[in-house]
Amino acid sequence: MNDELARAVDGIDAFAARPGFAFSDEELVAATVDLAGLVSRATGVLATLVHEARGRDLPRSQAATSTVAWLRDVLRIAARDARQLVTLGEVLDARPVLADAVASGTVNAGQAAAAGRVLSAIPADDPALVDKVEAQLVECAAQFEPTLLQRLGERIIAHIDPDLADRRLRERLEREERHAWERRGFTLSADGLGGMRLSGVLDAECAAIVTAAIDPLAKPLRGEDGPDLRLPAARRADALVEVCRMTLASGGLPENGGTPPQITVTVDWEALRRDVAVGQLDTGAMLSPDAVRRLACDAQILPAVLGGAGVPINLGRTRRLFTGAARQAVLLRDHGCAFPGCDRPERWTTIHHIQHWVHGGSTARDNGVALCNYHHRIVHHGGWAVRLAPDKHPEFVPPPHVDPAQRPRRNPYHPRR
Repeated sequence: MNDELARAVDGIDAFAARPGFAFSDEELVAATVDLAGLVSRATGVLATLVHEARGRDLPRSQAATSTVAWLRDVLRIAARDARQLVTLGEVLDARPVLADAVASGTVNAGQAAAAGRVLSAIPADDPALVDKVEAQLVECAAQFEPTLLQRLGERIIAHIDPDLADRRLRERLEREERHAWERRGFTLSADGLGGMRLSGVLDAECAAIVTAAIDPLAKPLRGEDGPDLRLPAARRADALVEVCRMTLASGGLPENGGTPPQITVTVDWEALRRDVAVGQLDTGAMLSPDAVRRLACDAQILPAVLGGAGVPINLGRTRRLFTGAARQAVLLRDHGCAFPGCDRPERWTTIHHIQHWVHGGSTARDNGVALCNYHHRIVHHGGWAVRLAPDKHPEFVPPPHVDPAQRPRRNPYHPRR
């Protein structure tokens, strides 16, 4: 560790050794303020280093798809926190006065980010106005938290230049509409309780379309046993699933990865023969035997039996490309791009021959690995090597400039069986 940082860590350790109950009320308040100021200064320094790393293109030289992905992997932080560091680094690099205020503790990191959003909306051809607003924001930072500071900045601009404020309002509305469209998307993630959490963002137009589709199916249903006891949120969830089920049944969807849209359930062959098979979806989620039997009754569901006749694992050398069952066999193992640190899903991947076809490599599961296009190029041209470990899962050996020891790495972002 750097000597200066080591001394700072020693100081923090010495301070932390003092128990909280030993502080008086006044000392507790002062220590809280001082420590928060220290954290903010350190955050500013970290953001500056991140900006420097980005300027050197260091993340991509270490095979990361972006600075955010690199920070998530190196610092073990959430993507949202990584994006905030990247943005703060840009603000501090562009505004030296603001950077000095953060370095001195006058402005904290959150306030600096808010001030940066205000200043970025002022035309660059009016530097005097930018400097004037920046100075007032730095002065007001002693009184206002980030949200109020941003509102104050907008009021300052409206007072100094009303025409600019009106133009900014129009541009902000247009930008918000465009930004909402760009941020659209949703994710499915395990909640740790046997369910999947759906979260996401839609713009107003798309939200209206979804609402129009699910509203007729989300109405309370009165059955023979009384009124519908489902909560409104549960009815909407059931309606969304029903819309998707009806769409799958219609057969009008395009192919996905070379095969028709389908749900794949993996079961143990011997357990299946005993009618006690626990199933695993291609998402990694587990299903009870009852759920497996229920899904198997639907003509739109494809049961996949590894090692049995349902999915031929090894197709030999008569085929060069991983398609159909050969592709599915690799994806059932890798669940997406297998490269360390990548979370791109199955549909974004191609199957890479570990031993190249022209060198005698077969189109078989144990000679294939799922890679997104970006990491496929890295494996071919970036000095990374891929191999199967004894447990038949892929591991990657980095080039010496990434890790001189060339320790094998695996991807922790996809479920493993």
